[in-house]
Amino acid sequence: MKFLLAARPVLLTACVLAAVVLAGCAAKSDPAVDGSAEWRLRSLEESFLQFQEAQRSQEDRLKHLESRLEERLKRLETELEEVKAQQTASAGLAPAEPPVARSPEPRPWTQPPVSASSQTPSKSAAPALKSSSASKPAPAPARAPSAKEIQNAYERGLKLVLADKPGPGRDALKEFLARYPDNSLTPNALYWIGETWYAQKDYTQAVLSFKDVTQKYPRHPKASAALYKSALAYEATGDKANAVFYLKALLDEYPRSEEASPARVKLKALGG
Repeated sequence: MKFLLAARPVLLTACVLAAVVLAGCAAKSDPAVDGSAEWRLRSLEESFLQFQEAQRSQEDRLKHLESRLEERLKRLETELEEVKAQQTASAGLAPAEPPVARSPEPRPWTQPPVSASSQTPSKSAAPALKSSSASKPAPAPARAPSAKEIQNAYERGLKLVLADKPGPGRDALKEFLARYPDNSLTPNALYWIGETWYAQKDYTQAVLSFKDVTQKYPRHPKASAALYKSALAYEATGDKANAVFYLKALLDEYPRSEEASPARVKLKALGG
């Protein structure tokens, strides 16, 4: 747009010169040529007038846009000032009060006044206090069993098993597992339950109990014993293949265990 404004005098000058040249040429030529020159001159004048009109329209449009832009900027500045004022108020940035020197003397005026009626207990409050004092005390929380009590519960079942009382011993060990399922003696109790089944020649239940030990507690010392007794249980049922399998598993997983030595002897006897 600035280029067009700057070129406006040049274009005007060019049009005038073109008109003069055409006029001069017309004076020296024939009538047919004069008509053509006159037509060209008018065309140039009309084009120049159209250019001036378009330029004025463009200038008016630019002025209108500048006016709208200025209004928007003023409105944005006003809104920005309002937002800053709200943030300052919400952040509590109000000017701080100057510090006040305080004396060590008591300041009774800072306490709210107490009326005579408020110092005397009301009649309605008395029954409430009486009923509160008469309420029953909350029951004491259940006492956690001591380590000695847990140990005694386990040993009671174990002693029955070792006393060749597999049924009562198994019941006592199951009661122990029900009361203390996450105790460190839980793998031992599971193993001895398998021993009770083995003693009663219920080899299927014995193997299932021994598997509880090896599957749930593979790092427990009773895991190697459970594998060995599983092999013996399979051998007792005539399942030599599974007996050999469990003996080899014992030697692979626990080669330094107490049961490893008898397992090698048994494996050799079975031809495994």
